[in-house]
Amino acid sequence: MQWLDDRSRMSGDVHVRFCESLRGKLPRATRLLIFKKTKKTAENVCEQATRYLEGSLTLTVNQEKTHIIHSFKDVKFLGVIIHTGFTRIQNKKVRAFKDKVKLITRRNSPVNLETVIKDLNPVCRGFANYFRIANCKQVFERLFQWIRRRLRAKQLKLWKKPDRLHRRLRQLGYQGEFKCIKMNSWRNSSSPLASYSLPNKYFEELGLFDMRNVQTVISVLLI
Repeated sequence: MQWLDDRSRMSGDVHVRFCESLRGKLPRATRLLIFKKTKKTAENVCEQATRYLEGSLTLTVNQEKTHIIHSFKDVKFLGVIIHTGFTRIQNKKVRAFKDKVKLITRRNSPVNLETVIKDLNPVCRGFANYFRIANCKQVFERLFQWIRRRLRAKQLKLWKKPDRLHRRLRQLGYQGEFKCIKMNSWRNSSSPLASYSLPNKYFEELGLFDMRNVQTVISVLLI
């Protein structure tokens, strides 16, 4: 933690990693956010931080990318958008995550669910742990529901014929009507038959990482 001239501090509470080598150089570009309550204080601290980084650490501060902005405006930083009172995940990051999940859970692959979940868990865990700093509890819940539906759709496709689905339903004690559904239909992946044959507990038993259990917080400190 580095104290500045006005006794404010650059704290680990902001989402940034400082890596100093013996020569004071960073291995790659590092982004830093400093939050202040007034514009004048922000200007003073910006000047002090620049002087410290370029003087004491002999680093180069990109003046073109250095600016002061009010938190009421969206501040995009390392995949999140910071606003007064809340932080959310950028839409493009959610889309990129869903693209990865789609690739792993693609229905034309013969890989069984156990292997799929094994490949899927690191992706889900990494995404959830990285973006847990945001106010994203509902986002995680919606994504997890969608992931389970992707897995149901894949298993229906692996079964190929309704007979195998009906056999699974009988094993679970299903007493309703055994309808013949299209096993390769995305729409049917949310049907009652699909949900009954592949309940949420089933995915839990297979070890699917539950994003909903990740504690989400907002880690922005105004000093």
